Parts: sequence; structure tokens; C-alpha cells
Amino acid sequence: MAEKKLNFKKIINRLIIFISIGVGAHILFVLFTTERSLLSYLQRLSFFHIIIIIALLFTPWILYALRVYVWSKFLKEKINYRTLLKIVITSELASALSPTAIGGAPVKAALLLNYGFSAGSAGFLLTYGVIEDIIFYTTGILLATFFSIGVMGDVGQALQALISEHLLTLIIIIALLTLYITMLRLNKIPTKFRLWTYLPQGIKTKILKLKIKINESWTDLKSNFKRALKSGKKFMAFSLIMLFFQWMAKFSVLIVVLHAFGIQFEAIQIYLRQWVVYVTMLLVPTPGATGGAEAAFLLIFGKTIPEELSFLIVSVWRLFTYYFVLLSAVIFYNVLSILYNKEEEIYIEEKG
Repeated sequence: MAEKKLNFKKIINRLIIFISIGVGAHILFVLFTTERSLLSYLQRLSFFHIIIIIALLFTPWILYALRVYVWSKFLKEKINYRTLLKIVITSELASALSPTAIGGAPVKAALLLNYGFSAGSAGFLLTYGVIEDIIFYTTGILLATFFSIGVMGDVGQALQALISEHLLTLIIIIALLTLYITMLRLNKIPTKFRLWTYLPQGIKTKILKLKIKINESWTDLKSNFKRALKSGKKFMAFSLIMLFFQWMAKFSVLIVVLHAFGIQFEAIQIYLRQWVVYVTMLLVPTPGATGGAEAAFLLIFGKTIPEELSFLIVSVWRLFTYYFVLLSAVIFYNVLSILYNKEEEIYIEEKG
């Protein structure tokens, strides 16, 4: 088995193209959907507003790295905060080219393993992270159900309309997927019809290597969870609280934009509705939920913000919370690589 390094320079080059197209599309979207007179609202975003937004957008990285650092101490893994910050930023880059529900978890796991984490510790951090995300998103749905009944009704009506309009198509797709999965498990699908066959060899070997490592460390993984439940409750509470602060910081960006535009709002509704937006984005299969994020925002905030400014607001919100974050990640990644003269390396086994 030979080793091959994932080319992060290639990922970054693709990201720059992706970011450029996204920003260009948003500019065109604003120009074609917003009256010229309303574009003057952009001038209300002062230097002070921009600084606050930047601080809010960088906060999730800082807190995420802190959460992993605290857990690394509990798991007795030796790694410094600066390295973890770089891992978080690198994972952000990788997640940009994958659906929101997948994110950068596989890359984060590979990087942790490269920096000496045991497979049991890396598996624990990934698994526990999923549990925290489920708690967070479930909390958002419950709060929105009780305190923002209208938004859940709007989402329900939109889903009902979508299902009604495409009911036959959905039934056919579900039936075909069920048949495909059943035949796959029975080993009745020819090799050329298996999706796995068409994945790049590097990706396949990376997935297999991670699965093997996690399977081999299943005992350690269970042991870490038992330790956490027995003597790590403070760590669990701290990590969950930091997770909520991460998201509250990201949700606050929209509040700053609305304040800059002089739009009246209820802060609790802004937070709750964004919670629902991000839950909805998990269902969108495109990288970074592109397209679906904007549609979900317009649906959920349609009755909360002025209709004539809705397209301008959704574009500014998306530019900051997604494309600006990606561009910042690219810059930080390159700066950190130059300062410490080390590009992140993920080595994967490859046949040959």
C-alpha cells in the first residue's frame, strides 16, 4: 500500500473559484431583485458594523477549537490550541465542498489522527459532536414550535405543498432507493452500478482507513464515553454551552445587519427563525446548502422583514455567514502555513 497526500492547495484553488462564482451570483441576484434606490441601504453598514460582524464570525472557530482543546486534556491527548485552531479552519475549508449534513468531520478526524490522537479519541470527538449537534438542533425546533408557531406553520405548509406537487416523483425515488439498497445488501447489484465504484480511489481508501481505525478502536471509543459519563460531566456541560455560544454568535450577524439597515425586529424571533433555517439547510444536498439556504431564509423570514428588502438582506446575510467565512478560512490557512512553514497533510493509503 502506497501513501498519497490530499492536495489542500487544489481544494483551496477550487474554493477560490467557488467563492468567486458565489459572490458574483449574489451581486447579480441583488441587482436584479432589488430596486436601485434600495441599494443605498448597503452604505448603512458602517466600519463599526463590519468589525462587529467579523468578530462574531471568528468567534465560532475560537470556541470550537477551545472545545476540542478541553476534550483533548480530558482524553490525555497532547496537542496545543494553535494546532487545533488550524485543524478547525482546515475542516471549514473541506466542509465547503460537501453537503451541510456531512460537513468537515472526516477531514477533522484524519487531521486529529495525523497529530497523534488515538482512533478511540478521534472517534469519540466525532461521535460526541454529532450528539451535541442533535441536542442543539432539537432544542431549536422545540423552542421555535413553542415561541414561533407561525414559522413552523410556514415550513409545514411549504413542505406539504412540495410533497403534494412532487408526490409521484418522491414515491418513485423512495421505491428505487429502497430497491437499490435491498439489492446492494443482497449483493445483487453489478459492480458497474455501484456508486462506490465511481468514487476517486483516494476518497475510497480514506473512508476505508477511517472505518478500520474506528472499528479497531471500538473498545477505546466505548471506554471514552464511559469515562465522560462518569467523570466528564463538567467537560460535557462546558462543551455544550460553548456550542450554543458558537451558534448565537453566528445568529447575531443578522441582528447587526438589521440594526444597520434600521429595521425593527424581535431578537428572540431572529434567533429562533435562524435556528429553523439552519436545520432546514441540513436537508439540502448541495455544498454549503447553496441555493437551499437562501430559499429557506426567504420562506422563514418572509413575514418578519420588509418584503422590498428581503432579497438584499438574504444576500448580505449569506455573503457574510458563508462566503466571507470561507474566504477568511483560505487566508488564515495560508497565513498559518507560511508562519509555521507547514501545510496540513492528510496521508491516505492507496493501492499500487
